[in-house]
Amino acid sequence: MENFDDPIEMHNQIWSLMEKAVKNRNSPFHTPTLVTLENEKTPTARTLVLREVDRESKVFRFHSDKRSNKIQQINANTNALIHIYSQEDKLQLRFKSKLSLHINETLVDEAWDKSFGMSKICYQVAETPGSTLKNPGGYQFTPENNHDGKDNFIVLLAKIIETEWLYLSCDGHRRAKAAYDDDKIKVTWLVP
Repeated sequence: MENFDDPIEMHNQIWSLMEKAVKNRNSPFHTPTLVTLENEKTPTARTLVLREVDRESKVFRFHSDKRSNKIQQINANTNALIHIYSQEDKLQLRFKSKLSLHINETLVDEAWDKSFGMSKICYQVAETPGSTLKNPGGYQFTPENNHDGKDNFIVLLAKIIETEWLYLSCDGHRRAKAAYDDDKIKVTWLVP
């Protein structure tokens, strides 16, 4: 990363890292942590795979099983935080976002069609994600009951409303946030 004193350049570099992470499975930005509320007071976090980044619209795309607990949490409260830390880049990112769920739409069909077979198998499991098992392999794949898993597939879109970054350096940390209002970006420096 370069130009740590230019917040707009730093902002642009962060979005470039996110775009590249979609295809780079080894990037720490490829698997961010999504934080939602389990109830009114209890946060819960999980790692998701970043599937698409739309810099212009400020949207990240993820996939999930529509039966998972996070879907109920998102239905109750669309506010979320996406967190990433890259030790190599010495960079912590936090994206405040509003989540939306998408089922049975062209967007979902296209995402399903582009998914690898290995990924699709995960959605063929008969049991609900997070349900109790008697043994670790005690679940069944039932592709014949769920259209090869597509019935359980859902697309999550995260509309980013604020990006905050913290760059850690022995020469002096840098921290700032960018808030988005339509096409305008307002960047504010923060104490690291």
